[in-house]
Amino acid sequence: MPAHGRSLVLVALAASLSPVAAQAASGPPVAATTATPTVMDELSAPPAVSRVEHQATHRGFTFYPSMPELHAFRFAVGAFYDAIDPAVMYGFNVRVPQLSIDARYGLGSGFSLKGHLNTMLVVNEIMLGGAYAWRAGDWSIEGAMSFGVYYGRLAQFGFDAAQLAPEYRPEITLGYDFDTIALSLRGSLLLMGPERARVGDTWAGLDNSNAFVGHSEMLFVENTTRSNSIWYFGIGAMTTRAYYALWLLFPDSPALFTYPRVVAGYEF
Repeated sequence: MPAHGRSLVLVALAASLSPVAAQAASGPPVAATTATPTVMDELSAPPAVSRVEHQATHRGFTFYPSMPELHAFRFAVGAFYDAIDPAVMYGFNVRVPQLSIDARYGLGSGFSLKGHLNTMLVVNEIMLGGAYAWRAGDWSIEGAMSFGVYYGRLAQFGFDAAQLAPEYRPEITLGYDFDTIALSLRGSLLLMGPERARVGDTWAGLDNSNAFVGHSEMLFVENTTRSNSIWYFGIGAMTTRAYYALWLLFPDSPALFTYPRVVAGYEF
């Protein structure tokens, strides 16, 4: 082969080998790969929690058993209505809903402070107490004890009467986690006394008063939202002495009677 032909072949061969040489000099090619989780990654990753569990362990619920973080705060506004039979009330047909305000403050380690106020102007209750909750899977339970004051007063329509008594309310709540809905069944024991009643300028105790004034069983449904707020409703039964629910009409009756209660509200 002529010399100039061999030169052309060598030039062409060098040009074809130059990319290979450059690649060899820079090291082996790195292939683009997609990271695939390993079994160890999956075992070490934190488990996903439901929206109910997240709320219960952060700010807490009003009714559902909760273990809020230290200094976490929840505030709720609602109303409830006692559907008392007008026949029991001897024709007193006016029964309006009561405004309710609830609050929970986290103390950490499953403990929290709870406050409650309900008012119908004529009847008022304010309670403050503590609670402890424990959770196992989707189930949870909470015990609470509250102390407060019951005060009723009416100075219109020809009446001038009042009732005042301290209150004590132990409660236990069983809850179940439905992922986005918290279901709670709460039982409350209503204790009150000593009761004092006033008619005009005269104060006296009730002849047939009893420390046990009733009990209640309520079912609450609390619906979580993406904004961390909650709306709730509930229904249950109240079994109380007449002077607890109808102190003005039956201030001295020791009888117990049962009536339904419905509740609804919003938690901020």
